[in-house]
Amino acid sequence: MGPSQLLKGFKEKKECYKLKYEMPGLAKDEVKITVEDGGVLRIRGEHKEEHEEAEDEEQPSWSSRYGYYDTRLALPDDAKIEEIKAEMKDGVLKITIPRSEKQQKDVKEVQVQ
Repeated sequence: MGPSQLLKGFKEKKECYKLKYEMPGLAKDEVKITVEDGGVLRIRGEHKEEHEEAEDEEQPSWSSRYGYYDTRLALPDDAKIEEIKAEMKDGVLKITIPRSEKQQKDVKEVQVQ
């Protein structure tokens, strides 16, 4: 699945950014979140499931399910990387990215001629 299919919510607040990803079938121990060089948030998840259904002893039935997620997101300049928090509940991953107080840079208007 692509990142846009997983991302189901984004909120930008004064104090933080909030992201919500739907990752059905995954438990929190199957999700790994890292911050890579250059301020890139990486979210990975993998779930494997196999079942044997013995309807008939001579021909047992097998079924398996596999899900894999891997998405990257460039973090904004004002993200406090050390304070990022994540919570996984009922197949929904919620990430909170606190913001630092960024000083306003001087902005110069350029005249269009």
